[in-house]
Amino acid sequence: MTAIKPSFTISNLRNDRRYSDSDRLRNYVGLHTPIYRVLNHAERFILDRLIARDFDIHMKRGQQKWIYREGVLNISMNRGYSEVTIGARRIFAISEWTRMIYHIDANGVWHETEYTQQYDMTDVIAQVTEALEVIAEHYSAEKYEAIDREKARYEWKLDCTENIKGVRDCERNTVQCYFIKASNKSVEWRKQWVRETPNGSTQWKITKGSHPTAYQVVIGETAYWLPHSILSREWELHGGRKFKSCGTVPFFGWTGTIDSIDVPTWWLEKNIGDDWVESVEPMARSKFFEKFITRKRRWAR
Repeated sequence: MTAIKPSFTISNLRNDRRYSDSDRLRNYVGLHTPIYRVLNHAERFILDRLIARDFDIHMKRGQQKWIYREGVLNISMNRGYSEVTIGARRIFAISEWTRMIYHIDANGVWHETEYTQQYDMTDVIAQVTEALEVIAEHYSAEKYEAIDREKARYEWKLDCTENIKGVRDCERNTVQCYFIKASNKSVEWRKQWVRETPNGSTQWKITKGSHPTAYQVVIGETAYWLPHSILSREWELHGGRKFKSCGTVPFFGWTGTIDSIDVPTWWLEKNIGDDWVESVEPMARSKFFEKFITRKRRWAR
């Protein structure tokens, strides 16, 4: 005869939450210590096995976190309250009202204990791991590849452009400079996009934008006008990924601080000289303001 493992009844836990956004963290964050051990273990398991697309995962900053797989697993934390549910069975919970720990172990034995941060979560983690292994065993990467292929059919694709020349490919050097102002003239560009819809029709849209034709900057101790069309810039994003400008947005905005820009080597040699490397050291910020940013004050009489 198979033993039926017990679950919590409604009398054990309240459905309403005691704490909200307006309450101080010190009132309840200490109750999160045990559930964090389960959340961190589950997150590492999911990322190591590359099965994250089977889950709804919210592990960002804040006092509400969860790892959820519909009908199989739910590990959640909500301002003092926390629980672990496997299938339809809630095997672990901490009540912020009573500050009690409720736990059903793998043998079906009920444990009810006053809260302590040192509570042994080994059994809970073992039960969660067993559920995660079942999910990993039935994970289908082909299913998500098919979903991605179907989704890509209906994504917007660039059809044609107007006044977009792109970034020219040439030898460049990164120099530091101060931005003074942009030219009064600007270039307006347009992009036309097209996509197929699930019902077989075709949709179109147009995006527009503009950028200055040139920028006045200070390189070394001299002001120059840099044409927008010859410039480039590359940013390093979070995680080490790199993003390179496509040339449709302005390269500069007023900051009053040192900026960096990728300039063609031929421009540096033509306008600064063959020994340009020795002449591009940026001046002190105070000297830049004193020499190039002069503001006329009007005194009220």
